[in-house]
Amino acid sequence: MNKFKLVCFDIDGTLVDGTSWFLLTEGLGCSLKKHVKIYRAKREKIPFLKKERMLTKMYRESGNATQKFIREFFSKVKPKSGTKEIISYLKKKRYKVYLISGAIDIYVEEIAKKLTVDGFYANSSLKFDKNGVLKKIYYKNDQGEIKLKQLNKLIKKLGINLNKVVFVGDSENDIAIFKEIKHGIAVNSSSEGLRGIAWKNINSLGQLKDIL
Repeated sequence: MNKFKLVCFDIDGTLVDGTSWFLLTEGLGCSLKKHVKIYRAKREKIPFLKKERMLTKMYRESGNATQKFIREFFSKVKPKSGTKEIISYLKKKRYKVYLISGAIDIYVEEIAKKLTVDGFYANSSLKFDKNGVLKKIYYKNDQGEIKLKQLNKLIKKLGINLNKVVFVGDSENDIAIFKEIKHGIAVNSSSEGLRGIAWKNINSLGQLKDIL
């Protein structure tokens, strides 16, 4: 009998190489250098809402920022090698498998479909006008706390306790969850903070078979 009931995954850097925002920027034909400059600007220099507007403007000016183009682009993004196999392994072991990500909702939905998981939560979204052209970006800045709230909502929905949950992630955005649960697994993480509080540290998703 499984000790755990639910395995949750972050996506960017964990299940997919890169981040959804940078992938989209390059996919639209926009400047990644400009995106990084906007993203890294201190709040005092460029307020967060202004960053959103600047990024939206850059995307729209590409001429490709339509719902159709973006969905088709994200549908072509492939998970890391071995990801489908590990998800299949977990489902055969009767674990519930969910994605909890700060990434864009369309992207998370497409990854969830590819991996046939039980469900997902996404913390960023895109709004389109009546012609299907990007109108606004919605990105929540406190990703770690939001992901934790979503996990708590999920376990309440499934009727399980936190000690029955494993969360697999790789970044600073997963620290809030790792602090709350006892079984956080950091996969190939560059974050010293995350690795330091992880239950287990692994180099690849395939190593989950030795744990779960």
